Order: sequence, then C-alpha cells, then structure tokens
Amino acid sequence: MKETIDITDLSDLQRFAKRFAGMVQAGDLVFLRGDLGAGKTTFTQMLLKAAGVTDPVKSPTYTLYETYVTTDLAFVHMDLYRLSDPEELYFLGLEDLVDGRHILLVEWPDKGRGVLQPPDWVLELTMTGANRTLTLTSK
Repeated sequence: MKETIDITDLSDLQRFAKRFAGMVQAGDLVFLRGDLGAGKTTFTQMLLKAAGVTDPVKSPTYTLYETYVTTDLAFVHMDLYRLSDPEELYFLGLEDLVDGRHILLVEWPDKGRGVLQPPDWVLELTMTGANRTLTLTSK
C-alpha cells in the first residue's frame, strides 16, 4: 500500500495522525523519514495524542528514546539522529523494545541500518518550499 497526502496546514497532519492511530498496532515498527524541520516530531506528538497519550510528548533527540503508555498501547519514540553507530541500539535495550508489545516510532531510521528490522510502515515527510507531502508506505 502506498498513499500520498498533501499537507497544507497542521490540521491536515492532525487528521492523518488520528487516522493512522487507528491503523498501527502493538509490535509495529514505524520509520519516520524527512529532513530537519519536516514535521516528524510534530506528527508523532499528534499521533500519540490521538492514541490517548496525555503526557507531554517531547523530542528524544538527546535521550534517544522516550516511552509513552496508554491503557491499550505502549509507544517508544526514538530519534537516532545523534547515534554514532547502529550497534549502540543494543546498549539502549532494543531487544526489549521489539517484543511485540510496543509500537516503535523511529526518526532517522537509516542511522540504525543493519540493526533495525524492516519496518511495517514508512512515513516520509518532504518539503518543497512552504508545501509538505506525506507519503505512507506499508509492507
């Protein structure tokens, strides 16, 4: 499946985040791709809110990952931008996070190449001037 959506404002992104919240399930690996400022973290914040997360959702740029739990699901939001070597994921306890109970949302997934499994979903945000496009691909 491949779907492309034009994002003209934040409400478009929010509508898609609400819809995507109903599509992901425990055990899913979601790659979030896009340049700096494309909206990966903003999308994640909207997705987690739509899924029922009430805690503030912050960028895990320095912590590398943050965990959020709802009554039904557990999410792990990872940002691998500062990762020096994909092997560092093992020190972060990656094996404990790919246990089928968590939904992993991974920004900058190419930094984990060779360690991360193939994704169930890929969301790519691209910017052309002031316009953004979201492309969703699933296996």
